[in-house]
Amino acid sequence: MADYDDMLIVRQLVDDVLLVLRWSAQPDATLGDDRGVETAVVPDEGLRSQFASAVEQLVANQGAEALRTLSGQNAEFPADAVIAALGSAGWDGAMRDFKLAVIELAGRGEVMGVVRGGGTIRRRIFRTLLAALNAALASLSAIPGASAIQELKDFLEKVLEREPDE
Repeated sequence: MADYDDMLIVRQLVDDVLLVLRWSAQPDATLGDDRGVETAVVPDEGLRSQFASAVEQLVANQGAEALRTLSGQNAEFPADAVIAALGSAGWDGAMRDFKLAVIELAGRGEVMGVVRGGGTIRRRIFRTLLAALNAALASLSAIPGASAIQELKDFLEKVLEREPDE
């Protein structure tokens, strides 16, 4: 059965996704290919500006709601309801451990290191992590705000599909 610690683990994952989205909207956020060529995550300046505005709206509204909920601070979705939702979605025990291990294997540590400390992320690793986050965010759809976070992440993936991995 899920517990408060599971809420905090999932909260950190959601917070990481929001940080990745914010980072991706920055002009100096770059992805590198295997040849060492770097390009902006969102190369088109106009689209990047729109994306940045969308991310800030998401962070201020749905992101804040998801983080409050996963902290047990949403009166409309109390902690016991969050814990039940996480348990139903398999965000506890061995299932949670497996999901987190896959996300780590997909590059979470490397991506978050760059997001927090600067540098370039390899395009292939970034796309792999975003793909792994699909299942995680989809399973959190019962958490207020999580679906909107997944949707904006999905749109970012569509932008990345326009650029080849190599």
